[in-house]
Amino acid sequence: MKAMKWVFPILFTVNVFAGEVKVIELMNFRRRLVDEEAFELRKGMTLRVEAWGTSDRREWDMLSYGWILDAETREVVWEMTVDNSEEERRGTLRHADEEIRLQKGKYEIYYAASPSRYINIGRDIGDVLEDIFGGSRSRDWRRDSRDWSIIVYVDERDQEDFLLTDFYEEEGAVVRLTPMGDDQYERVGFTLAREAKVRVYAIGEGDEDEMYDYGWIVDATSNRTVWEMDYYDTDRAGGAEKNRMIDEEIILSPGDYLVHYVTDGSHSNDGWNALPPYDPRFWGITIWGVDGTGGRPLSVKPYEPDENRRLIVDLTRVGDDEFWSEGFTLKQSARLFVRAMGEYGSDDRFVDYGWILDARTREPVWEMTRRNTKHAGGGRKNRLFEGFVNLDAGDYEVYYISDGSHSYRDWNTGPPYDPRAWGIAVYAAEDDFDQRWVEPYDEADDPDVLVKIVKVQDYERIRESFRLSRPSRVRVYAIGEGDDDNEEMYDYGWIEDERGRRVWEMDYWDTDHAGGALKNRMINTVIRLEAGEYTVHYRSDGSHSYEDWNMDPPRDPVHWGIMVRIER
Repeated sequence: MKAMKWVFPILFTVNVFAGEVKVIELMNFRRRLVDEEAFELRKGMTLRVEAWGTSDRREWDMLSYGWILDAETREVVWEMTVDNSEEERRGTLRHADEEIRLQKGKYEIYYAASPSRYINIGRDIGDVLEDIFGGSRSRDWRRDSRDWSIIVYVDERDQEDFLLTDFYEEEGAVVRLTPMGDDQYERVGFTLAREAKVRVYAIGEGDEDEMYDYGWIVDATSNRTVWEMDYYDTDRAGGAEKNRMIDEEIILSPGDYLVHYVTDGSHSNDGWNALPPYDPRFWGITIWGVDGTGGRPLSVKPYEPDENRRLIVDLTRVGDDEFWSEGFTLKQSARLFVRAMGEYGSDDRFVDYGWILDARTREPVWEMTRRNTKHAGGGRKNRLFEGFVNLDAGDYEVYYISDGSHSYRDWNTGPPYDPRAWGIAVYAAEDDFDQRWVEPYDEADDPDVLVKIVKVQDYERIRESFRLSRPSRVRVYAIGEGDDDNEEMYDYGWIEDERGRRVWEMDYWDTDHAGGALKNRMINTVIRLEAGEYTVHYRSDGSHSYEDWNMDPPRDPVHWGIMVRIER
């Protein structure tokens, strides 16, 4: 990785210009925390920069200060530090006064003050006692704020070559998703006609091993992430420690690419809750073309994917406490691409996750597991499956369930790569897929379903009848509540023949765990019944039922009850 190198100009001893002119003054920070200005030098010249700011009491860092950026290289050319400033009076106020030589070009000047809730940085027991017995760092802070400022002077002979300008907007970027605000997600695509070297410049927010505001690049053909803003590859971006940056050159093969950037709900260009980075206007991701490899020119054009062309099921943007499902019928075997994103909980199990069932057998044909998923960006509990599933012709149902926290637009840690993909989506994998090969499936319209008593609630006694014209094999799928201590079922079903005799019942020891709480029990079995009329019964007690769970619900909550269907 090519790390950012902060380039500082040659500094001179202070020597007030003969006939100097004040050209920039940023001050009055008692009601705002960041100010900025842009300027251009038509020739190289010497500037005098004078700044007042506040340092940590232990003089480790500046907590309010100014700096200057080269607008084209994005490099810091001057910064107020503890080392180049002096204590102005007892306390924390410091004063810098230096001459610097800058070359012809475009520049940006900034001043930032740490938000007031951060003034306790570096406090020790002495500070606490001082507050108790008459001192107050808050008063120091308010007193210092009256002097916070940065002022630039030039020789009056150079005044005509010093211009205040609009901020530099370079038009040569391949991609620029900046500046990004809170709770924002942006995506843009581009196509490379040939292999090329590009510069990726990204600034965001991270802490320890997680990123909260960050970017990544995906190969649109393979859906493979080819570059990402991983915390351990970033450097400090100035200001608060959590401001992180990457500035590096990478080589991309010919093809289509999607560049993504996502932010959480705080600390962005919309408003900083700690000191901003050196380059706040570039909070986000920017990509410039360096060159086409082999000396050939860079060839780039916009790219916009047509993802809906092969979309079969879309259960994404899932919020808290949701249970979504959608069915489809494949008229012939097909290779499908599945993208599923969810949350792996602290107790080593998924709490937001998806799966696919064979609608006839009720058996899973695919499900999210720890092993088949990878980190999805942001918080470590964000997990992603991207892969292919081969399915035979038949009926299928796609499910997704979420718990009560950390979901689309309500993250309690860093959001995933693509927050809009939280959930599950199924696509045809092949370009030649014909949409006529797939159609919607709804269990309610399935003629093989004989009885469906589901979504059972407390204190229910439900029964439904069906008739068989000939001996048949039927599948019984039932979910209910049971207790292994008493070997007893509390919510359960059974089947009676026309003479009232039980021909099948849901015995605890024939059931399996149905997911969620251990008392959620399930049976999925095939039995043979003679021709005749039958009645299906389901009974529930006074607690733990559909939409009124007193412990974790089962994996398939909408089928709390019993269903009987013809087995073919």
